[in-house]
Amino acid sequence: MISLLSISESGLLSRSSGLDNYQRWTKGCSPKFGSVVDDIDIIDGRIEGREASSIGCQLLWVGPKRTDKVILHFPGGAYIFPVSEMVFKFWKYAQLEWEKQGLEVGIAILSYTVGPGKDAAFPIQLIQAIHALKHLLSMGCNLSDIQLIGDSAGGNLVAQLLLHMVHPLPLPSNLVPTLDLPPGARLRGVYMMSPWVSLSDPDQWGSSMHTKDNDIIIDKTGRRWGDIYVNNIGNGILSNVSPAQLLPYAEPILAPNNWYSYLPQIVDRILVSAGKEERLLNQVQALFDNKIKPYFGDVDGTLVLQDGGVHDDPMLDFAVSDVPLGNPLTAVVVEWIKEGFIKE
Repeated sequence: MISLLSISESGLLSRSSGLDNYQRWTKGCSPKFGSVVDDIDIIDGRIEGREASSIGCQLLWVGPKRTDKVILHFPGGAYIFPVSEMVFKFWKYAQLEWEKQGLEVGIAILSYTVGPGKDAAFPIQLIQAIHALKHLLSMGCNLSDIQLIGDSAGGNLVAQLLLHMVHPLPLPSNLVPTLDLPPGARLRGVYMMSPWVSLSDPDQWGSSMHTKDNDIIIDKTGRRWGDIYVNNIGNGILSNVSPAQLLPYAEPILAPNNWYSYLPQIVDRILVSAGKEERLLNQVQALFDNKIKPYFGDVDGTLVLQDGGVHDDPMLDFAVSDVPLGNPLTAVVVEWIKEGFIKE
């Protein structure tokens, strides 16, 4: 598993980009369909040592583009690894399941900057996430057409984006744009799978980080990845803002509760899931109990803890298969997303 890799090895792996992995997957699909890629150019001169075009990103579409009923997915990978083939396979399976029920859904996966160091320092991925959402809106999507989904570090990025939408980062808007949304506009839904939201001190939420030894994440490795991301916050940004001011965005569980109190103004409903045998269990439960449930209640806020589940469990079957291998959480997720799109 990737948790066994050293930082130097993971840096080499990340040189195979998300776009590379996507194009390799589409070539091997049966029936075949072509790659559908939106290049998003991001021009800004306030990032030290970078060419303007170097912070661009891509939206990788599973199937054809759509402007209604669209999933925007931020994949995981500890901000070190690019999106992998199992993510595309997971979404293709879900898409086919919905089509059987007469529901057509567009799926756009953000391929953002990854790597263990300055080149992937916060807030690079948030800038790219903002531009990805703005791109969908510029295509003609309404916010209510979109469900925002992220797994692992992608769940972290989902939370970053939501917090920025209600409480913008204290950075210049030409670096980190704000999102000017129509009054009352809300995302149709948000799903965070095993979100990685406590990077610097996960033990403050409980013992799961060092006791859940059946997980795919190794304790020492997970902590090292968290330290790398936190220690590089703001690295290379030409601004007088201190890393401490940015920390509540990079570690969303540390953001004040009152920031989360505004989320119902921009999100219809939220689903959070974790495996009961994963190391992030305690932080995921703390995020839901302290930051989400108080403002979404039991109807629009849902936490699912999977018996025997490990980190990112619904995705893992698709590392070796094109269909779920008996994972009950996959069906729950597919149904929850479907209900969001058909709900009036």
